[in-house]
Order: sequence, then structure tokens, then C-alpha cells
Amino acid sequence: MVFHVLSIPVYPTRKEITLCAFTQKVYKFCTEMTLRGHTVYHYGHPDSDVNCTEHINVISKKTYDAEYKNKKWQDFLPQTIGNKVHEEFNSNATAEILKRRQSPNEFLLAFWGFGHQATCDKLKEKMLVVEPSIGYDSFFAPYRIFESYAQLHKLLAASKVWHPCYSDHVIPPGFDINDFEFNATKEKYLLFLGRITDSKGVCLADELSRSLRRPIKFVGPHNFKTSLRKDNPYAEYIPTVSTQERKHLLKNAQALIMPTLYMEPCGWAMMEAWFSGTPTLTTDWGGPSEYNLHRRTGFKCRSLNEFYHAANLLDTIDPHYCRRYAESNFNIKNVMDQYENYFNFITEEKEAPSAIRNQCKFTKPPFFV
Repeated sequence: MVFHVLSIPVYPTRKEITLCAFTQKVYKFCTEMTLRGHTVYHYGHPDSDVNCTEHINVISKKTYDAEYKNKKWQDFLPQTIGNKVHEEFNSNATAEILKRRQSPNEFLLAFWGFGHQATCDKLKEKMLVVEPSIGYDSFFAPYRIFESYAQLHKLLAASKVWHPCYSDHVIPPGFDINDFEFNATKEKYLLFLGRITDSKGVCLADELSRSLRRPIKFVGPHNFKTSLRKDNPYAEYIPTVSTQERKHLLKNAQALIMPTLYMEPCGWAMMEAWFSGTPTLTTDWGGPSEYNLHRRTGFKCRSLNEFYHAANLLDTIDPHYCRRYAESNFNIKNVMDQYENYFNFITEEKEAPSAIRNQCKFTKPPFFV
């Protein structure tokens, strides 16, 4: 198969940029599909470092630096798409793809949603346009993969799509088990890992730590405006860390707390915690309601009171079960099997006469992999 992968204009595609889940999606997809022998064209920033068949620069450093003014990725860059960087990215990507495209059955992958629509609109009659991991609150492509069923149902309902398409699928994120270390013996601290914002529930996490009188580590970019009072005697406020430091924080934490107040599309950090044998305390909506198994991989809570009681039951969660659950459901190899089956599936459906497209075909659907 041939994949034209549109990267995230805001960041170079590199393994260490863990703060942006979308950048990690691109990095992992390109790496794994290239290893499987597929042709993978990666379009992006000149500082990208990713395994692929060919990397194509579509952003100049001059344009990029003028927009982001040499800010570091650790501080979380603005996610707006209406700027010169995105305009240049889409214009150059369109031209470069046309130079390489050989068949209408090649895949154009928009990992940044509407940020890539300008390119996709110009090429939609020439290629198969796919949004391969929808973890944002919109969609436009004819072929769509969502991060969770919660996100699929939410967006289809919001768009008043009462009859889902055969090509609407859910594939969870995948992780390399070698990026994490298992540890069954935990230290007595809670870990908050991610953007330090009110919508992520930082104030609830802070109140929980104070109520329990238990240490908590707030790890992530601190350049957002927030109501968090940084005077908790039990708290450490740590900037975005390296992948190695992240690994150690995850494996040693008594629990990862992820009290997101909005409908989280998925929740990557909790899956990383499970690979480390660490239980999670989450809210009970969005992706966590689907993936966090109550009393097995952690606890799902709806109030500070429930978080408080759940935190006192963490010793009832088996770290070995968390690890097995992660390996069984979010191993990058298994997830990429699902992607390959999905792409084969839509290619076959596209070739089938429209009159029989919805009839039973005895092929193996991607969700039975």
C-alpha cells in the first residue's frame, strides 16, 4: 500500500515530542508501516526525524520561526490553523503529492483534521482521503477512524448523522511496549501528566492531594492560564519532561489521576500508565468511560468524594493486570494490524458495485483482528 502522510504543521515529527498526541500518531504510523514494507511519504517540517520511505519538506524554517518565534515544544504551541505555516504546508504538500501519486487507490492521511482539509479538498477525486485518528471535535473526510466509540457517537450525533457509514471505524492508539517499564512496587505519589489547564481537572487533582495529604506531581506545560493555586505543600510542579523521565514517573506513581472535565476523546496517558502497571483515576465520560475498567485498571469517578474513596482503594488494583490489559489492547503491532485491515477493507468496498456494497461479504473485518 502507498500512504501519503500529512504531519502536524505545528511540530516536527520526532519521537521525543510526546506532548502532542497527534505528532506521536504520525511518528508511530510512519515508523510501523515502513517496517511492514509499505511505501510511506511523510510531508512536514525539515527538522522531522521519522522512519519513512521519503520525507518531503513542505514548511520553510523561515515561515515556521516567524510564526512560532523560536518557542519550545515543551511549552505547548498554539493549535490554531489559520496562519502562514498551515497555508504554506497545504500548498506545498498538494504540489509534492501530485508529483508522487501514481494510483487512485493510494491513501492520503489527514492526521490534523481541518488543518489538512485544504490539501485534501484538492486531491479528493484523485486519492482515498482518510482521517485516520479522530481525537478532535470535527470531521470532513469520507473515510473516518475515531479514537473511541464515545468520540464516534458524540461527533456523528452532533453532526446529525443518524446512519453511520460502513467506513466509520474505531481503532485505539497503539504503543511500543519497549517505551515503558513495568513496576509492581509503587511510591506514594499521585501523578498528573498533561496540559496544566482547568479543563483537564487540575484543580480537582489538587484538592484531592490536599484532602488525602498525599504527594502529587503536576507534570506538563505550565504556560496556560489556570485557576490552579501553586501553594500545595504536597505538590511538585514539573515542566514537560524527557521520554526517559516520563517512563520513570509513570512506573513509580501510585496512580495516574486524569479528572478531565470535558469529554476526553481517548486519554493516551492512562494507557501509558497501564503499560507501566499503574492504575488510573479518571472521570466517567468520553474515552475513559470506555477504556478504564472500573475496579480492574483503576476507578471511574464523578465527584471529589468518589476520587477520595477511590484513592484509598488503589491497593486493590493489580499492576500485573493493568500491564496485561495494555499489552492485549494497545500494543502497537496489534493496532497496526487493525489499520492494515481497515485500508484493505475500504479499498475492497470502493471497488465493489454500489448495489452490493452493503451486502455481506465473507472477509475479515478490521475489528475482528
